[in-house]
Amino acid sequence: MDLSRSCKRSFWQSHKLAPEVLTKVVMEYASLREGDFVLDLYGGVGLFTSQFLDVIGESGRVDLVEGSKSATADALRNFAEFSNVKVHTGDVAKLLPRFSKSDVIVLDPPREGAGREVVAAMVALKPRSIIYVACDPAALARDTTYLSAAGYEIKEIRAFDLFPMTHHIETVALFTPIKVS
Repeated sequence: MDLSRSCKRSFWQSHKLAPEVLTKVVMEYASLREGDFVLDLYGGVGLFTSQFLDVIGESGRVDLVEGSKSATADALRNFAEFSNVKVHTGDVAKLLPRFSKSDVIVLDPPREGAGREVVAAMVALKPRSIIYVACDPAALARDTTYLSAAGYEIKEIRAFDLFPMTHHIETVALFTPIKVS
């Protein structure tokens, strides 16, 4: 599904290879299974959601949560044919407590990161993995501290220079529950 053409006024990655690079790593880290319930937080037009559907199958479900009305309008158009995709418009911190479970959570927050409230709401759902796509290392470091305090550790992390000739980097981190021995 090529979503780049369906984005009317919504955010899209500036580097032309970014969607391919990021979705490849997110999919690898997610280790999705048929029937999984996935939360795609700050999901935009549905870049990651579009990749999940073949793996989770019809018995799985994706809930995409995004604050931008133009992005969710595009997402609604993109997934109109999929009964197992629900698109929610609103503040992630306010909508997240409405969910009672999730197998996998993917989040791609704005530069300021997710923050304490979103992290607490995510870990309350006890996902087996959280995949965090970050464009600001400082925000990721802060949120990593919150995740660690809540019982999640970084299992893997990769950084990508998708903003050449700037100080910005894009990072994808896989968090899993800390196993107590």
